[in-house]
Amino acid sequence: MKALVINGHVRWPQIAEGKLNQTIFEESIAAFREKGYEILETTIDKGYDVPQEVEKWINADFILFHFPINWFGMPAKTKEYIDTVLMSGYGKIYAGDGRNNGGKYGTGGLLKSRGMIVNTWNAPEETFGTPEQLLSDISMEDFTKPFTAALQFLGVEPQPTFAFYDVFKNPDIENDLKKYKEHITKYI
Repeated sequence: MKALVINGHVRWPQIAEGKLNQTIFEESIAAFREKGYEILETTIDKGYDVPQEVEKWINADFILFHFPINWFGMPAKTKEYIDTVLMSGYGKIYAGDGRNNGGKYGTGGLLKSRGMIVNTWNAPEETFGTPEQLLSDISMEDFTKPFTAALQFLGVEPQPTFAFYDVFKNPDIENDLKKYKEHITKYI
C-alpha cells in the first residue's frame, strides 16, 4: 500500500517558520511506515512537478494532507497546488462531476483511496461549538467540510479530521502529537 503525505505549510519568516508542520509531516510518515506503507511525499513550499503529483494521487491508497489554517483557509500556495494538480488530473483523477455519466454531482472521482485532513490553528479548541465564541455554531468537521468534500469529489473516502489547536499562545505539542499518533494509527 502507498500513502501520499502532503505538507501544505508555507513559510512566513518570523511568523510561521514551519517547524510544527515539519514535525507533523515526519510523524505522519513514521506512522504510515509502521503500518507497512510505501511513502509518497510532497512539501509544497519546496516546489513540485505537476505530472508527478497527479501520478502520486493516482497511486496512493491513503492521502494525508496537512496544512496550517491562515485567515480561515489553507495558504494560497497550498490552494494553488490543489487547483493545479487536480485540474491537471482530469481524466485520471476525476472524469467530470459525475452527471456526465448519468450519476449525481460529485460522483465523477476516479480514485479509490482514503484520506485525511490535518490542520494547525492559532485558535483554541473552544472557539468551535462553544456559545459566545467566534465559531460558536460550527464544529471542526463543519469547518473542514469544503476540504473533505474535495476529497470525496475525487473518490477519496475522508477519515475524521485532526486539528492542533492554540499552537502559538498555549501550545501543548507533546500531548497533541501523542493524541495525533493515536488518531492516525486508528484510521490508517
